Amino acid sequence: MNNNQIYRALRREIALSHEIIRGSAVFLDRLCGKTNCRCVKGKKHRSLYLSRSQKGKTTMTYVPKEREQKLLDGVGRYRRIQNLLNQLSGISLKKRY
Repeated sequence: MNNNQIYRALRREIALSHEIIRGSAVFLDRLCGKTNCRCVKGKKHRSLYLSRSQKGKTTMTYVPKEREQKLLDGVGRYRRIQNLLNQLSGISLKKRY
């Protein structure tokens, strides 16, 4: 990609982005602690969490089922935008220095 293509892709990605979320989506398998639950027999409960660093500390935030896809989309957008910015920076450095 050249500079103009990256700029266009970056503008398009940002313009289409309703939510841009910095962090990582992490699925965790957990036990609930109920003695008769299916998780005791090995079928653990799967939950999605947003992992991110704030002020040097990693935080994990639970994501309700109905918001999972929005979170995954937002994290993906952030990564695509970050990748485009890295490409643009690399091209700019090669041209100027």
